[in-house]
Amino acid sequence: MSQLLATAGSWIDRIKINALTREVRDGQPLWVKRRTLSARAIIHAANSFFWLAGNPVVVLGQLEEWRRWEIDCFQRLHGEHFRVFAEGAHAVCAEEMPGVSLSRHLDAGALTQAMVRAAAHELRRAHACECAAFGGFWSHGDPHLGNFIYDAPHDRARLIDFEVRHRRGIDARERHADDLLVFLQDLVGRVRSEDWLPLSSAFLAAYGDSKTVAAVARRLVRPRGIAWLWWAVRTTYLTPRDLAERLGSLRTALATTAPLAS
Repeated sequence: MSQLLATAGSWIDRIKINALTREVRDGQPLWVKRRTLSARAIIHAANSFFWLAGNPVVVLGQLEEWRRWEIDCFQRLHGEHFRVFAEGAHAVCAEEMPGVSLSRHLDAGALTQAMVRAAAHELRRAHACECAAFGGFWSHGDPHLGNFIYDAPHDRARLIDFEVRHRRGIDARERHADDLLVFLQDLVGRVRSEDWLPLSSAFLAAYGDSKTVAAVARRLVRPRGIAWLWWAVRTTYLTPRDLAERLGSLRTALATTAPLAS
């Protein structure tokens, strides 16, 4: 059963429910996201797995619900500078933002503390937005490195991809802590041994909310059971021993640093 769920988790993490293409219209580059024909089955499997693993998010399965959320979130965060709109029956189009994803920077061995600090500032800004869907502050649900576009000339990171949403009824601070944890899981699992801790510490320090960071620190323990399977996927199958050591090092680092501003 565990092996089956682990395979499902890996499958869910890799298969895309939307097809993404870049188009240039009237000289303006756009990204067009279209829901695939196989999306419904994948989304059902993903949400079942997330529920079993205790992951507090859902993939938005209803087409119009997803499109409304995608457009609303993009407008909320970037609408002053970039356009987003629905197209046809299955697509959302958004103007291309300047920069390259943090995931690509990491793959090139070029991820820096300045980049992760910019991501933290963007998350803190986004988390301060009011959101009627939550009856409180907004949260992303899946802010891994690939969902930040970093604009190097302006030292600015911007969030993208809004097809996942936290479950309603979860306290805003817990949702915000979960967002930070998703980013940290990428750093812990993908960054080389000498760099992951400085980058993780810089990210949390730049976010700068002591209560939310404290909520993250409480989660820095390797989970058991089915929840561990999703952690394995999100930390790129780091060995249990290495993961426990890294989480312990990060907890120690947080405990020995000065309290962050709230």
